[in-house]
Amino acid sequence: MQESQTKNEKSKRFQSDRHRMQKREPRKPFQRENDLYITNKTDFNAQFKECIKILNSDVAEVYLHCIGNAINRGINLALKLNQAYDIFQYEANTSTIELTDDYHPLRDDDDFVIQKRMNSCLHIRVYRKLLDNNSKSMST
Repeated sequence: MQESQTKNEKSKRFQSDRHRMQKREPRKPFQRENDLYITNKTDFNAQFKECIKILNSDVAEVYLHCIGNAINRGINLALKLNQAYDIFQYEANTSTIELTDDYHPLRDDDDFVIQKRMNSCLHIRVYRKLLDNNSKSMST
């Protein structure tokens, strides 16, 4: 029974009116030229144009990385790319990332607290559809 109490205590979020919470930037393990980290702060049309720019380059595929609330935006972006340009397809993978929150004390007698939490991630690969031999011969 003590083990379950310990688990519950670990899963509870730290709350205090004597601390100021600051969320750390999440890790960005992928730093390639065709990796886009989708946020709700960036303009949707700007993200769409950046995807088109990358997809029209030599790379011809883009990876959309979304965390938490930005997952809906990433899905909408992939669907809009697919709808606007029929030659693009997409595939998605999910994962979980560990995020860190810092709690800075507002008083000198309180301690600095670090809390870790998990959040959902979505990684969407948008790429050009390969044309089969029949469709190539019909278009020429």
